[in-house]
Amino acid sequence: MNDSNLNRPDQNSGLGRRTSPMLRAGSVLWILCLIGIGFSWYQWRNKLSNQTTARTEAEAGPDDDTDDGRQGKSIKLELQADGTFAARQVTAEEDENPWSPAGIEDFSFTDTDGQTMTRKDLLGKPFVIAFIFTFCRGPCPNVTKEMRELQDRLKDYDFNLVSLTVDPERDTADVLKTYGKTNGADPERWKFLTGNQAEIYGLIHRSFAMPVQEEEDRDRKPGFEIIHSTNIMLVDKSGRVIGKFNAQKGDEMAKLRKELKRIAPIKTDQGSRNQSGK
Repeated sequence: MNDSNLNRPDQNSGLGRRTSPMLRAGSVLWILCLIGIGFSWYQWRNKLSNQTTARTEAEAGPDDDTDDGRQGKSIKLELQADGTFAARQVTAEEDENPWSPAGIEDFSFTDTDGQTMTRKDLLGKPFVIAFIFTFCRGPCPNVTKEMRELQDRLKDYDFNLVSLTVDPERDTADVLKTYGKTNGADPERWKFLTGNQAEIYGLIHRSFAMPVQEEEDRDRKPGFEIIHSTNIMLVDKSGRVIGKFNAQKGDEMAKLRKELKRIAPIKTDQGSRNQSGK
């Protein structure tokens, strides 16, 4: 055996000892990179979740039972002078009753016969009003279905129905007339209205305290171009808003029918009342 081999420094071991700190540093860097990627992914998911929640709140209405992440407080979209909307947290008083005691403001829109309809034309009877657009592929068909249910199930009660388009550029009087016929609307008591978009959006925001807003850029998809409330609003014969009822919830529609029976008179041309109707 060659004894010189016993005294020779282990070059491989020395190299291992010299490179070991470098390997450890590289491992640390890889771990830090993975942590950074994970954190960025979490931030992106959180941002996406918040955007989805905000859109859902807009569709439901500013004071619906949707948690906005701030201790259950509600969000209100306020119309600005430049035509855009800004969100703010509503007060407790607004959350309970956000509508003016003076009633809805005056308006001038066009019905399916091309005739002008104003606030005055609707006074004297309670009415329900929904915000829809005929090209909608989201909740609008169900909202209209619930309006049809109100018309048919409460036919003995004297109140009117109004569907106000949030897409007046496409929803002309003729388009709305066809839409009404397709959905079985009685033109004597169910009116479909169109008009100037800024005036429509202003009325919905100021008088009904409901949000409405066009989607933009990548969020604008066919049939989902406009964010709006799915609430059906109840207005008394003096033009005061007295309640909102989410058309997506069966229990709220039952409450709306009950309220209409309470405030709407029975039609004078009806000889009897269907006590079992709901």
